[in-house]
Amino acid sequence: MNLENSQLLESLSNYVNSDDQFAVMIDGPWGSGKTYFLKNTVVPHICGEHKVVYFSVYGYESLAKLKSELIGKLFISSFGKNQDKEDQFKTQDIVSIVNEVGGAVWDKFATFKTLAATTENYVINKRLRSQVLDSSPVLIIDDLERISRDIHTSDLIGFLLTDIIETYGYRVIVVGNAKEIRDDEINEFNMTREKVVSRIFPFTYDFNNIRQEFFQGSGNRFLQEDSEWLVEIVADHARRNGEQINLRTLEFILTTFTIIDRELNQYWESNTQGKVDGLQIKRSVFANLFVIATEYRQGKLTRENLELIAQILNTRSFFFMHMKDDEEKSLAEKITLKYHDDTNLKQVIMYDNSVNEAVFSGVFDAASFIKSWIQLFRPRGKASSLDKVANFREMTDKQLEELERQLLNDVQKPDISIKDVLSTINNFLFFDQSDLYFCKEDYLAVLLESLKNAVNKAVLENKPTYDRGDIGFMYSVIATDNDILKRVRDILESGDKAKHELQTEQLVTAIFDDNYELMRDFTQSGLNANIFREILDSSQLDSELLTAGSKANLLDRYLHHEYIRITNSKDFHSGENADISELIQKVEEFINESLDIGRIDRFNLRNLLKTLREILSKFSE
Repeated sequence: MNLENSQLLESLSNYVNSDDQFAVMIDGPWGSGKTYFLKNTVVPHICGEHKVVYFSVYGYESLAKLKSELIGKLFISSFGKNQDKEDQFKTQDIVSIVNEVGGAVWDKFATFKTLAATTENYVINKRLRSQVLDSSPVLIIDDLERISRDIHTSDLIGFLLTDIIETYGYRVIVVGNAKEIRDDEINEFNMTREKVVSRIFPFTYDFNNIRQEFFQGSGNRFLQEDSEWLVEIVADHARRNGEQINLRTLEFILTTFTIIDRELNQYWESNTQGKVDGLQIKRSVFANLFVIATEYRQGKLTRENLELIAQILNTRSFFFMHMKDDEEKSLAEKITLKYHDDTNLKQVIMYDNSVNEAVFSGVFDAASFIKSWIQLFRPRGKASSLDKVANFREMTDKQLEELERQLLNDVQKPDISIKDVLSTINNFLFFDQSDLYFCKEDYLAVLLESLKNAVNKAVLENKPTYDRGDIGFMYSVIATDNDILKRVRDILESGDKAKHELQTEQLVTAIFDDNYELMRDFTQSGLNANIFREILDSSQLDSELLTAGSKANLLDRYLHHEYIRITNSKDFHSGENADISELIQKVEEFINESLDIGRIDRFNLRNLLKTLREILSKFSE
């Protein structure tokens, strides 16, 4: 069970104020914010009554060196100088402190660094023991799992008990990630820990604190005002990745975003392009930055391999199709699989080189990103009148009526896009529900007819229709009207059906034309087609397959590639067995009844029959 940060603070306060003769441990993933929490919450809370020493064990190659530096820090802090930073113990630090307590003492400690390694030294012992008379000093040992391989973790834990806790009365808070303790030490570490550590406090993220400290306390207006949405992006990523989020990475992301935000604001001071969509643009750039910076900080994305994600740059299509089951996923695909299940992120995500430069060089081209964003989210076909809708509150009734009339005219233009029609429907529904529709025309009939025309045009041009899952996000008024929503979806679904039929016909043509590039394009697009039914219903059955000079070999090769070699092809072609059987019958009849076909044709048709029967057997299992 994980503790809230407030509960953990209370538990640690109780510990440092108790007579507990053992250490306690804060256990959590690396980068989860343990050190941040200690330095910014715990230390300020307890340092008023206790001297606090922070000490990281990272970077020491021997236990003797570590002991020497630690005792040095404890000795310095005993004179009232808090040591809550990770700086190494230095002899010059001793000079400034000992000068304060008198030259006579300094004379005795001219060779302090040697003496500090010997904890039995009388003066050091006396000085460190004397602190307990006031209130127990506190020692924070950080980065336990990052200790050198030359130092046994169990030896360090034992030293803390016998030399620090029992001898000097320190309250010791050990900070680390037990899961990352080396395999060859874990058993010994666990046995020693049971003797030294009285309580282990599991540490996890407190997203309320993250929102307050990292976003609302950032001083950046966008991060503050949109903190709820932004934290949900971070939290959803953590939930999908085993509750892992690295706060050091988050700090890097927010620092980089501050650079980007400044550039965007400066651009909009003298340019209006994209300014009306400022919120959505900043959400898109944050989502882009969050993904790229996280991959960079994890060491998976480097300046040298950036070209591997070129496929996802400046596009909203993130679909990948494999020609083989065991084909290794590209870096671009791995990124989309890892992050794009988050609905909030998926709705705004795009990738642009300007963000890559911000991550790797600290330089951001605002104009380039805005231009790319507009091309993807507000294509050129978008009527300028749609941009004016955002300012309808500043218009007179007459001005709004003229705008509505212009929108109705624009939506009937032949080059209107599906997105623009949907936006117009959404706007007019809002106007109507708000008693702000001034025209006399039946706008819904006009707009739905325009939607049909736009869908039909997209089908004929073999362009994407529309992701119906986006309606709820982009067109909230449509989404709340069940009747209109159904009518809109029916039109989109009819377009999908028509497009599927057209593409299936084109695929069969590509097979018999041996057009490999077109076949590959359809495969990568995710087209799931029943080519057997299409062949049976088309004139190509007689003109291309069951004829002299048959192209059975081309169909046979395609079936081997897409049906036989793909082990789970059955999952994508359910309900096709009857059509396969019918095609087998047609081919058999042709072979038996056509005595004048050549030997090569007969050979190719028999091979096709063999393949069809193999597919039927595979699908019937």
